[in-house]
Amino acid sequence: MDQIETIKAKTDIVTLIGEYLSLKKSGRNFKALCPFHQEKTPSFMVSPELQIFKCFGCGVGGDAIKFLQLYEKMDFLEAVEFLARRAGIKFTPRRYSSREEQRKQRLCQVNHLAAEFYHFLLTKHPLGRPVLAYLRQRGIRPKTIAHFHLGFSPLKPEAVVEFLGKKGYSAKEALEAGLVVATRRGQYWDRFRGRLIFPIFDHRGNLVAFSGRLIPGLSPLNQPKYINTPETIIYHKGKTLYGLYWTKQAIREAKQAIVVEGEFDLISPYQAGLTNIVALKGTAFTPDQAQLLKRFAEEAVLALDADLAGVEAVKRSVVIAEQVGLNLKVALLPEGIKDPDELAQKKPRLLGQLPKRAVLVWDFLIEAATRKFAAADPLGKKKILTEVLPFLARIENEVVKNHYLQQLARVLRVDLESVLLELEKIVSRKSVFHSPLESTKTEIDRDRRYLLEKQLLSLIFSYHRWSWLRESHWLRLIITPRFKRLVELARQRNKKELAFSVKQFFAFLPEELRPTFEEIYLTNRKIEDRDEIEKEIKTTLKQLEMAELRRQLNLCAEKIAWLEKHRPESKELSSWERRFAQLTDQLTQLEAES
Repeated sequence: MDQIETIKAKTDIVTLIGEYLSLKKSGRNFKALCPFHQEKTPSFMVSPELQIFKCFGCGVGGDAIKFLQLYEKMDFLEAVEFLARRAGIKFTPRRYSSREEQRKQRLCQVNHLAAEFYHFLLTKHPLGRPVLAYLRQRGIRPKTIAHFHLGFSPLKPEAVVEFLGKKGYSAKEALEAGLVVATRRGQYWDRFRGRLIFPIFDHRGNLVAFSGRLIPGLSPLNQPKYINTPETIIYHKGKTLYGLYWTKQAIREAKQAIVVEGEFDLISPYQAGLTNIVALKGTAFTPDQAQLLKRFAEEAVLALDADLAGVEAVKRSVVIAEQVGLNLKVALLPEGIKDPDELAQKKPRLLGQLPKRAVLVWDFLIEAATRKFAAADPLGKKKILTEVLPFLARIENEVVKNHYLQQLARVLRVDLESVLLELEKIVSRKSVFHSPLESTKTEIDRDRRYLLEKQLLSLIFSYHRWSWLRESHWLRLIITPRFKRLVELARQRNKKELAFSVKQFFAFLPEELRPTFEEIYLTNRKIEDRDEIEKEIKTTLKQLEMAELRRQLNLCAEKIAWLEKHRPESKELSSWERRFAQLTDQLTQLEAES
């Protein structure tokens, strides 16, 4: 058993979470109101047997380490060290357990030294004076330059390689870190020469990359305004948020992050006092960035450039933010202000109003579409619907969705029924047999089937009814792929051991199936009587039998409808009609027995 497993074994998750939440016994488990989302009915479950927690409202779950990461916003190492101290175990983290980790650490050190070199040239060397003048012109103060560790890369292409060489680092290491580029003649030239340098730290404080900006009148001509470190083993652009290392505490306290596009859009507002802010280093969220930000904030306020690219970035961000449960708003910049940097320089007093001026993303999308197309023109109405409806269709809360559908109808000056008809075209499944209403009924049946399958497996696993695993007649009733796989693995295990503990089975499961097992095991209700458990299993099986018959009847009806339309004289039609009658009789008999 390694150190981390020893620490987890010495930690009782019920006691740990009980120090933060009010837990109440619920069958074999404990329950509480979830601390990670708002709810009135407890859906947060803790299992003493599996030593895990799971919320069936928002979906979060894990072990004791994961709870501390989510609740206390600790990183993995901090959480392990906390539990080790709590359990009285001496923990020695293996920071250099592999060659790749050593390489990563060394590249971070290369970047750190390069940043010191660039910062010295900017703040202490005569070469940096024109760049300091440029920063003063943009309103950036010396204290801010020091805080963000800004720098300057000289025009001499080999300068950084020569400096690193004196510190014991090779040109090839600088190349691997993305600091330099290799020329055809085998030389190594500074990628950022002649540019203002922004060091990029990850949220833990590792210096992983740089961004370089052209300086008017000083940088080489005919170059992109910004260049960045390419992807390396320590830097992945889509997983990093510029500034989060400095601003995460303010974001955590505000439970809100102002999201901007570039470095100056973050630095200028930060200097003016708006500190719960991050920069994307691009024009839209990536899933990894959204997931990272969700660790610290409940809400993101997009304050991107007020241009077409900014609007498109908002659209791309909507879906990604929804996937991780991050509430999304859009800040409307004052008239004549193109970005947060300009706002901080020209109207700093309005910065504090930026979050207050933010509107929900759906208000913004409707307003942006009506600016783009004429709402009075029939073709314009169609284009507005095409742009906006796919986003409104994604709103889960029906009250909120209805509010915005009515708002859209008012903007277009059409009746709500017309908008709803267009919405149905988007959300309905394209089926030759089902109308949107019939599709909805099919989805309800499918959801009920899913719940019945889950209930059956919950009874078997929660009450250790392993003998049912040897009964094969009911296996055809499990059609949910992950449930089916779970049963197959349990049957394999049961062949080797007639009885085994739930904890042993959980450890035996592949990682991708564990959330499924948690979902099944933690939703069982308390049944004391042994006979009652068996009765409940048999009742659930019968309901599943009826659900299966209804599914076959639906398929049969679809086939008959198609044959009546396309091949009415076919002998196959009468065969399917006989099959439909047989299924109906079986279902009627089962319903009578129930």
